Amino acid sequence: MPVSNITLNNFRCFRRLELNLSPRVNFFYGKNGSGKTSILEAIYMCSSGKSFKSSNIAALVKQNAGGFKINSYDNLTGHVLDLKKELNKSIEILVNNKKTPISELIRQRPATAIHNQTFSFADASPDFRRKLMDRAIFVSDKEFSQIWFSYYRCLKQRNALLKQNSNQTKAWDERLINFGVKLTTIREDFHLNTLKELSYLVKKINKKEQVGYLNNIEISFRKGWDEESNLEDIINNNKTIDLLRRTTTKGPHKADIKFSINNIDAKQILSRGEQKLFSILWCCAQHRVLKNTHKLEPVLIIDDTKSELDKTLMNVFINMLEHIENQVIFSCIDDEFSSKINTKFEDFKKFHVEQLHQ
Repeated sequence: MPVSNITLNNFRCFRRLELNLSPRVNFFYGKNGSGKTSILEAIYMCSSGKSFKSSNIAALVKQNAGGFKINSYDNLTGHVLDLKKELNKSIEILVNNKKTPISELIRQRPATAIHNQTFSFADASPDFRRKLMDRAIFVSDKEFSQIWFSYYRCLKQRNALLKQNSNQTKAWDERLINFGVKLTTIREDFHLNTLKELSYLVKKINKKEQVGYLNNIEISFRKGWDEESNLEDIINNNKTIDLLRRTTTKGPHKADIKFSINNIDAKQILSRGEQKLFSILWCCAQHRVLKNTHKLEPVLIIDDTKSELDKTLMNVFINMLEHIENQVIFSCIDDEFSSKINTKFEDFKKFHVEQLHQ
Protein backbone atom coordinates (compact mmCIF):
# COMPACT_ATOMS: atom_id res chain seq x y z
CA MET A 1 0.00 0.00 0.00
CA PRO A 2 1.33 3.49 -0.78
CA VAL A 3 3.06 5.66 1.79
CA SER A 4 1.30 9.05 1.81
CA ASN A 5 3.41 10.76 4.45
CA ILE A 6 6.63 9.84 6.23
CA THR A 7 8.53 11.60 9.02
CA LEU A 8 12.10 10.76 10.03
CA ASN A 9 13.70 11.70 13.33
CA ASN A 10 17.44 11.13 13.86
CA PHE A 11 17.59 8.68 10.99
CA ARG A 12 20.93 8.45 9.16
CA CYS A 13 21.92 11.99 8.10
CA PHE A 14 18.53 13.56 8.90
CA ARG A 15 17.73 15.15 12.25
CA ARG A 16 14.15 15.63 11.12
CA LEU A 17 12.49 15.27 7.75
CA GLU A 18 8.82 15.17 6.75
CA LEU A 19 7.68 14.24 3.24
CA ASN A 20 4.32 14.05 1.49
CA LEU A 21 4.56 11.47 -1.29
CA SER A 22 2.63 10.86 -4.49
CA PRO A 23 0.60 7.64 -4.67
CA ARG A 24 2.25 6.95 -8.05
CA VAL A 25 5.79 8.07 -8.96
CA ASN A 26 8.28 9.77 -6.63
CA PHE A 27 11.76 10.77 -7.77
CA PHE A 28 14.63 11.73 -5.44
CA TYR A 29 17.81 13.20 -6.86
CA GLY A 30 20.99 14.69 -5.45
CA LYS A 31 24.71 14.13 -5.24
CA ASN A 32 26.23 11.11 -3.52
CA GLY A 33 26.03 11.35 0.26
CA SER A 34 23.07 13.75 0.23
CA GLY A 35 20.65 11.20 1.72
CA LYS A 36 18.78 9.72 -1.27
CA THR A 37 19.38 6.13 -0.23
CA SER A 38 18.60 6.96 3.40
CA ILE A 39 15.10 8.16 2.45
CA LEU A 40 14.41 5.03 0.39
CA GLU A 41 15.84 2.93 3.20
CA ALA A 42 13.42 4.53 5.69
CA ILE A 43 10.46 3.89 3.38
CA TYR A 44 11.51 0.25 3.04
CA MET A 45 11.75 -0.04 6.83
CA CYS A 46 8.08 0.92 7.00
CA SER A 47 7.41 -2.31 5.10
CA SER A 48 9.92 -4.69 6.60
CA GLY A 49 11.35 -3.29 9.84
CA LYS A 50 14.72 -3.86 8.17
CA SER A 51 17.21 -2.00 6.01
CA PHE A 52 18.09 -3.14 2.50
CA LYS A 53 21.56 -1.68 3.02
CA SER A 54 22.70 -2.69 6.50
CA SER A 55 21.98 -5.65 8.79
CA ASN A 56 22.90 -3.49 11.80
CA ILE A 57 19.79 -1.41 12.56
CA ALA A 58 21.64 0.54 15.28
CA ALA A 59 23.93 1.91 12.54
CA LEU A 60 20.94 3.83 11.12
CA VAL A 61 20.76 6.08 14.20
CA LYS A 62 22.08 9.60 13.53
CA GLN A 63 25.44 10.23 15.13
CA ASN A 64 25.24 11.39 18.78
CA ALA A 65 21.51 10.52 18.97
CA GLY A 66 20.03 7.91 21.30
CA GLY A 67 17.76 6.35 18.69
CA PHE A 68 15.58 7.05 15.65
CA LYS A 69 11.87 7.22 14.95
CA ILE A 70 9.99 6.77 11.68
CA ASN A 71 6.31 7.62 11.36
CA SER A 72 4.28 6.98 8.23
CA TYR A 73 0.66 7.35 7.17
CA ASP A 74 -1.38 5.75 4.41
CA ASN A 75 -4.32 7.77 3.04
CA LEU A 76 -6.07 4.73 1.57
CA THR A 77 -6.47 2.79 4.80
CA GLY A 78 -5.85 5.47 7.39
CA HIS A 79 -3.20 3.25 8.98
CA VAL A 80 -0.52 4.94 11.07
CA LEU A 81 2.86 3.27 11.53
CA ASP A 82 5.26 4.18 14.33
CA LEU A 83 8.68 2.59 14.18
CA LYS A 84 11.14 3.24 17.01
CA LYS A 85 14.69 2.06 17.58
CA GLU A 86 16.70 2.98 20.66
CA LEU A 87 20.34 2.03 21.07
CA ASN A 88 20.75 -1.31 22.88
CA LYS A 89 17.01 -2.04 22.54
CA SER A 90 15.01 -4.05 20.03
CA ILE A 91 13.10 -2.25 17.33
CA GLU A 92 9.48 -1.44 18.26
CA ILE A 93 6.77 -1.44 15.60
CA LEU A 94 3.26 -0.10 16.17
CA VAL A 95 0.47 -0.10 13.58
CA ASN A 96 -2.45 2.00 14.80
CA ASN A 97 -0.85 1.88 18.29
CA LYS A 98 -0.81 -1.94 18.26
CA LYS A 99 2.46 -3.85 18.54
CA THR A 100 3.07 -5.65 15.28
CA PRO A 101 5.64 -8.38 14.52
CA ILE A 102 7.83 -7.94 11.46
CA SER A 103 6.27 -10.98 9.76
CA GLU A 104 2.85 -9.32 9.91
CA LEU A 105 4.20 -5.90 8.88
CA ILE A 106 5.75 -7.39 5.74
CA ARG A 107 2.36 -8.73 4.63
CA GLN A 108 0.40 -5.64 5.66
CA ARG A 109 2.71 -3.17 3.88
CA PRO A 110 4.62 -5.09 1.18
CA ALA A 111 7.49 -3.51 -0.74
CA THR A 112 10.01 -4.57 -3.37
CA ALA A 113 13.47 -3.02 -3.01
CA ILE A 114 15.86 -2.98 -5.97
CA HIS A 115 19.34 -1.81 -5.06
CA ASN A 116 23.07 -2.41 -5.49
CA GLN A 117 22.90 -6.13 -4.75
CA THR A 118 19.87 -6.87 -6.88
CA PHE A 119 21.34 -4.94 -9.83
CA SER A 120 23.76 -7.85 -10.33
CA PHE A 121 21.03 -10.48 -9.98
CA ALA A 122 22.22 -12.58 -12.95
CA ASP A 123 25.77 -12.49 -11.58
CA ALA A 124 24.81 -13.15 -7.94
CA SER A 125 25.10 -16.39 -5.99
CA PRO A 126 22.32 -19.02 -6.22
CA ASP A 127 21.66 -18.39 -2.53
CA PHE A 128 20.91 -14.70 -3.20
CA ARG A 129 18.59 -15.43 -6.14
CA ARG A 130 16.79 -18.08 -4.09
CA LYS A 131 16.34 -15.73 -1.13
CA LEU A 132 15.00 -12.97 -3.40
CA MET A 133 12.33 -15.31 -4.75
CA ASP A 134 11.48 -16.71 -1.31
CA ARG A 135 11.12 -13.21 0.15
CA ALA A 136 8.53 -12.32 -2.51
CA ILE A 137 6.64 -15.58 -2.00
CA PHE A 138 6.68 -15.09 1.79
CA VAL A 139 4.78 -11.82 1.33
CA SER A 140 2.10 -13.42 -0.81
CA ASP A 141 1.62 -16.89 0.71
CA LYS A 142 1.14 -17.46 4.45
CA GLU A 143 1.43 -21.23 4.05
CA PHE A 144 4.83 -20.83 2.42
CA SER A 145 6.57 -19.57 5.56
CA GLN A 146 5.42 -22.61 7.56
CA ILE A 147 6.59 -25.00 4.83
CA TRP A 148 9.89 -23.12 4.40
CA PHE A 149 10.73 -23.17 8.11
CA SER A 150 9.69 -26.83 8.42
CA TYR A 151 11.89 -27.85 5.50
CA TYR A 152 14.96 -26.01 6.77
CA ARG A 153 14.41 -27.33 10.30
CA CYS A 154 14.42 -30.89 8.93
CA LEU A 155 17.48 -30.08 6.84
CA LYS A 156 19.33 -28.82 9.91
CA GLN A 157 18.50 -31.95 11.89
CA ARG A 158 19.46 -34.25 9.02
CA ASN A 159 22.76 -32.45 8.48
CA ALA A 160 23.53 -32.68 12.20
CA LEU A 161 23.20 -36.49 12.00
CA LEU A 162 25.31 -36.62 8.84
CA LYS A 163 28.06 -34.64 10.56
CA GLN A 164 28.05 -37.30 13.29
CA ASN A 165 28.50 -39.89 10.52
CA SER A 166 25.13 -41.38 11.45
CA ASN A 167 22.93 -42.99 8.82
CA GLN A 168 19.87 -42.96 11.10
CA THR A 169 18.21 -40.18 9.12
CA LYS A 170 15.08 -42.00 7.92
CA ALA A 171 12.60 -40.07 10.09
CA TRP A 172 14.04 -36.73 8.95
CA ASP A 173 14.31 -37.96 5.35
CA GLU A 174 10.56 -38.50 5.15
CA ARG A 175 9.76 -35.05 6.52
CA LEU A 176 12.42 -33.42 4.35
CA ILE A 177 10.93 -34.98 1.22
CA ASN A 178 7.36 -34.04 2.18
CA PHE A 179 8.11 -30.38 2.88
CA GLY A 180 10.65 -30.20 0.04
CA VAL A 181 8.08 -31.22 -2.59
CA LYS A 182 5.58 -28.65 -1.29
CA LEU A 183 8.24 -25.94 -1.16
CA THR A 184 9.32 -26.63 -4.73
CA THR A 185 5.75 -26.64 -6.06
CA ILE A 186 5.11 -23.16 -4.64
CA ARG A 187 8.41 -21.87 -6.03
CA GLU A 188 7.69 -23.30 -9.49
CA ASP A 189 4.25 -21.67 -9.60
CA PHE A 190 5.68 -18.29 -8.59
CA HIS A 191 8.46 -18.66 -11.17
CA LEU A 192 5.97 -19.37 -13.98
CA ASN A 193 3.93 -16.30 -13.02
CA THR A 194 7.12 -14.22 -12.98
CA LEU A 195 7.99 -15.40 -16.50
CA LYS A 196 4.54 -14.30 -17.71
CA GLU A 197 4.97 -10.83 -16.19
CA LEU A 198 8.50 -10.51 -17.57
CA SER A 199 7.23 -11.41 -21.05
CA TYR A 200 4.56 -8.71 -20.70
CA LEU A 201 7.12 -6.06 -19.70
CA VAL A 202 9.57 -6.99 -22.47
CA LYS A 203 6.83 -6.79 -25.12
CA LYS A 204 5.75 -3.36 -23.89
CA ILE A 205 9.19 -1.79 -23.82
CA ASN A 206 10.28 -3.45 -27.08
CA LYS A 207 7.66 -1.39 -28.87
CA LYS A 208 9.59 1.76 -28.01
CA GLU A 209 13.26 0.76 -27.73
CA GLN A 210 15.64 -1.69 -29.40
CA VAL A 211 16.46 -4.12 -26.61
CA GLY A 212 16.17 -7.33 -28.58
CA TYR A 213 18.69 -9.12 -26.40
CA LEU A 214 15.98 -9.42 -23.75
CA ASN A 215 14.07 -11.80 -26.04
CA ASN A 216 17.13 -14.04 -26.33
CA ILE A 217 17.56 -14.68 -22.61
CA GLU A 218 16.51 -18.19 -21.62
CA ILE A 219 15.35 -18.49 -18.01
CA SER A 220 14.93 -21.78 -16.19
CA PHE A 221 14.10 -22.72 -12.62
CA ARG A 222 16.35 -25.44 -11.19
CA LYS A 223 14.76 -27.37 -8.35
CA GLY A 224 18.05 -28.27 -6.68
CA TRP A 225 18.29 -31.83 -7.97
CA ASP A 226 18.24 -33.70 -11.29
CA GLU A 227 15.11 -32.70 -13.20
CA GLU A 228 14.35 -36.26 -14.36
CA SER A 229 14.30 -37.65 -10.80
CA ASN A 230 11.90 -37.12 -7.91
CA LEU A 231 13.08 -35.81 -4.56
CA GLU A 232 12.44 -39.09 -2.73
CA ASP A 233 14.76 -41.01 -5.06
CA ILE A 234 17.41 -38.31 -4.83
CA ILE A 235 17.45 -38.26 -1.02
CA ASN A 236 17.50 -42.07 -0.78
CA ASN A 237 20.03 -42.68 -3.54
CA ASN A 238 22.39 -39.94 -2.38
CA LYS A 239 22.69 -41.22 1.19
CA THR A 240 26.23 -42.56 0.67
CA ILE A 241 27.44 -39.30 -0.89
CA ASP A 242 25.74 -37.25 1.82
CA LEU A 243 27.44 -39.32 4.54
CA LEU A 244 30.78 -38.89 2.84
CA ARG A 245 30.35 -35.11 2.55
CA ARG A 246 28.46 -34.90 5.85
CA THR A 247 25.76 -32.68 4.40
CA THR A 248 22.62 -32.95 2.25
CA THR A 249 24.02 -32.37 -1.21
CA LYS A 250 20.80 -32.03 -3.20
CA GLY A 251 17.33 -30.65 -2.53
CA PRO A 252 15.31 -27.40 -2.56
CA HIS A 253 18.06 -25.67 -0.53
CA LYS A 254 20.14 -25.85 -3.73
CA ALA A 255 17.45 -24.36 -5.99
CA ASP A 256 18.46 -21.65 -8.45
CA ILE A 257 17.30 -19.63 -11.44
CA LYS A 258 19.54 -19.87 -14.50
CA PHE A 259 19.85 -17.19 -17.18
CA SER A 260 21.50 -18.07 -20.48
CA ILE A 261 21.80 -16.98 -24.11
CA ASN A 262 22.39 -19.81 -26.63
CA ASN A 263 23.31 -22.11 -23.70
CA ILE A 264 25.96 -19.66 -22.48
CA ASP A 265 25.66 -18.01 -19.06
CA ALA A 266 24.04 -14.63 -19.74
CA LYS A 267 26.50 -12.77 -17.52
CA GLN A 268 29.28 -13.70 -19.94
CA ILE A 269 27.47 -12.02 -22.83
CA LEU A 270 25.57 -9.04 -21.41
CA SER A 271 27.24 -5.73 -20.57
CA ARG A 272 27.01 -4.45 -16.99
CA GLY A 273 24.31 -1.99 -18.06
CA GLU A 274 22.31 -4.73 -19.82
CA GLN A 275 22.65 -6.96 -16.75
CA LYS A 276 21.42 -4.14 -14.55
CA LEU A 277 18.39 -3.43 -16.73
CA PHE A 278 17.55 -7.13 -16.89
CA SER A 279 17.85 -7.41 -13.10
CA ILE A 280 15.47 -4.47 -12.68
CA LEU A 281 12.99 -6.02 -15.11
CA TRP A 282 13.15 -9.40 -13.37
CA CYS A 283 12.50 -7.85 -9.95
CA CYS A 284 9.69 -5.75 -11.41
CA ALA A 285 8.17 -8.90 -12.91
CA GLN A 286 8.17 -10.50 -9.44
CA HIS A 287 6.67 -7.26 -8.15
CA ARG A 288 3.83 -7.47 -10.71
CA VAL A 289 3.10 -11.05 -9.61
CA LEU A 290 2.38 -9.74 -6.12
CA LYS A 291 -0.12 -7.26 -7.53
CA ASN A 292 -1.75 -9.19 -10.37
CA THR A 293 -1.74 -12.74 -9.01
CA HIS A 294 -1.96 -12.13 -5.27
CA LYS A 295 -3.90 -8.81 -5.34
CA LEU A 296 -1.42 -6.95 -3.14
CA GLU A 297 -0.36 -3.30 -3.41
CA PRO A 298 3.42 -3.37 -2.90
CA VAL A 299 5.56 -0.25 -3.05
CA LEU A 300 8.39 -0.42 -5.60
CA ILE A 301 11.67 1.10 -4.38
CA ILE A 302 14.61 1.48 -6.79
CA ASP A 303 17.85 3.03 -5.56
CA ASP A 304 20.45 4.70 -7.82
CA THR A 305 18.91 3.90 -11.19
CA LYS A 306 21.30 5.70 -13.54
CA SER A 307 24.67 4.11 -12.71
CA GLU A 308 25.76 1.88 -15.61
CA LEU A 309 22.63 2.64 -17.66
CA ASP A 310 23.31 4.53 -20.88
CA LYS A 311 20.75 6.87 -22.41
CA THR A 312 18.97 4.11 -24.34
CA LEU A 313 18.70 1.80 -21.33
CA MET A 314 17.55 4.68 -19.13
CA ASN A 315 14.76 5.41 -21.59
CA VAL A 316 13.76 1.74 -21.42
CA PHE A 317 13.62 2.04 -17.64
CA ILE A 318 11.40 5.12 -17.83
CA ASN A 319 9.06 3.40 -20.31
CA MET A 320 8.85 0.41 -17.98
CA LEU A 321 7.57 2.63 -15.15
CA GLU A 322 4.36 3.13 -17.14
CA HIS A 323 3.56 -0.54 -16.51
CA ILE A 324 4.07 -0.47 -12.75
CA GLU A 325 0.60 0.47 -11.58
CA ASN A 326 1.24 1.10 -7.89
CA GLN A 327 3.52 3.48 -5.97
CA VAL A 328 7.10 3.83 -7.26
CA ILE A 329 9.91 5.54 -5.34
CA PHE A 330 13.29 5.80 -7.04
CA SER A 331 16.49 7.81 -6.92
CA CYS A 332 19.19 9.09 -9.24
CA ILE A 333 22.21 11.37 -8.92
CA ASP A 334 20.97 14.05 -11.33
CA ASP A 335 17.70 15.40 -12.70
CA GLU A 336 18.49 14.68 -16.32
CA PHE A 337 15.52 12.42 -17.02
CA SER A 338 12.72 13.73 -14.81
CA SER A 339 11.30 15.94 -17.60
CA LYS A 340 10.62 12.77 -19.61
CA ILE A 341 9.00 11.15 -16.60
CA ASN A 342 6.91 14.23 -15.81
CA THR A 343 5.18 14.07 -19.19
CA LYS A 344 4.12 10.46 -18.62
CA PHE A 345 2.60 10.66 -15.14
CA GLU A 346 0.06 13.08 -13.69
CA ASP A 347 0.86 12.07 -10.11
CA PHE A 348 4.59 12.70 -10.26
CA LYS A 349 6.64 14.26 -7.46
CA LYS A 350 10.28 15.30 -7.60
CA PHE A 351 12.51 15.96 -4.59
CA HIS A 352 15.94 17.60 -4.62
CA VAL A 353 17.43 15.89 -1.57
CA GLU A 354 20.06 18.53 -0.81
CA GLN A 355 17.27 21.11 -0.39
CA LEU A 356 15.47 18.86 2.09
CA HIS A 357 18.25 19.46 4.62
CA GLN A 358 17.47 23.18 4.69
